[in-house]
Amino acid sequence: MKNKFSFLTRDSIKKKINTKPFKIINIVLCIIIIAVINLDTIVKFFGGDFDELVNIYVVDEVGVYDDFENIMENSYLDVLENYNAKVVKPEKSLDELKEEIIKDETNDIIVYIKEIEDVSFEKVFDVEFISFEYVDSVLYQNIINALNTTKANAALKLASIDQSTLDEVYKGVEINRVILSEDIKEDEEFMELIGSIVTIVFIIPFFMLIVLIVQMIGAEINEEKTSRSMEIIISSVSPEAHFMSKLISSNVFAIVQGALLLLYALIGSIIRVFTSSGITSTMSDVVSSNPESVGKINEYINLFLQSDIASKLVAGIPLFIILILLSFLAYSLLTGILASITTSMEDYNQIQTPVMVFLMLGYFLAIYASIFRGAVFIKVMAYIPFISGILAPVMYTLGEISIFGLLVAISLLALVCVLLYKYGLKVYKVGILNYSSSNLWKKIYKALKAK
Repeated sequence: MKNKFSFLTRDSIKKKINTKPFKIINIVLCIIIIAVINLDTIVKFFGGDFDELVNIYVVDEVGVYDDFENIMENSYLDVLENYNAKVVKPEKSLDELKEEIIKDETNDIIVYIKEIEDVSFEKVFDVEFISFEYVDSVLYQNIINALNTTKANAALKLASIDQSTLDEVYKGVEINRVILSEDIKEDEEFMELIGSIVTIVFIIPFFMLIVLIVQMIGAEINEEKTSRSMEIIISSVSPEAHFMSKLISSNVFAIVQGALLLLYALIGSIIRVFTSSGITSTMSDVVSSNPESVGKINEYINLFLQSDIASKLVAGIPLFIILILLSFLAYSLLTGILASITTSMEDYNQIQTPVMVFLMLGYFLAIYASIFRGAVFIKVMAYIPFISGILAPVMYTLGEISIFGLLVAISLLALVCVLLYKYGLKVYKVGILNYSSSNLWKKIYKALKAK
């Protein structure tokens, strides 16, 4: 019997993994995940002038170039970096710049600040915005905002306000942030951001793998019942061995698929690191090309490693893994029981609705957990089996429950798995060889009462 069980389990795993569809799908998934992680590099690789420097030539007849440049560099630096743009004071004339832009069809911009005769507080100068094609609305609007600020500064100077006074007027407010709560620790906001990122990275793969398990078990059991091969299988092995083989094979498949997805993401991340400064760049090139950004990243990494959330994750990850595996098992047990009492995939799609409701509820609660922090309802739901697998790790990461809370969630989920196996096996024995839905629930009820 043991050899038959091993054969049945291996055969079921081979049917899922050692197939052309599995290999083709994983090749496609690998390409898609790597492509999504490196999407900007791929777009640039296939052509475009995204890396071309955009010169914002300021032809100034009024004498406000320095003011405009300072405003752009200080207030709109992120916009300039995003568009690879630079404010430039040209040595060429306006006509020469126009001819050059027309000849080369570049993305350069000319901001012509014209002197006017009747200067007033309302109208200090005129501006012509010259480009070969339409400029992106975000860049255009930010240049206009900088020009408006420049005009306001020039108008204030007309009122005989000296530069030192203007500097004081536009000087940023010094803010000393005081948090009265003694429970909030330093860099709490940054840690919450890290926690929210970890949350998204965790819940999406978990949700996908659970859906995969639910669909897989239902499809396989109904295929065997539809083809009548179930009768042949049960004549050779016990329903219990058949049930266990389905559980093990589906969970092994989900674990393998999850590991492959992590591998694809890792490969995509490594490729992104080595292509961030060019297709043939090396790690040393990346570091030397942008030392400020690298230093900031290192600062964030050190801050994360020294924080409480890092130590919490190290302590919680083993419990996360146990909770995830128990969740896989619980969903496998429930879907196997439900699939056994159906006679077709159409029936199974209808009866699996409660399973999907639990899964969707846990998914949305996990997403909203960071928004409704402290909500008693979400804390209680973190202990409910079928929901705790996706919600409890998120709540722990956010600091809403402790290690003890994770242990309670694991204990409750393990108890549910034991009860599902004990009583669900009785239902499974009745359901897998029953091809009629008439009086099926009565038979299931009798099976549950049987010793």
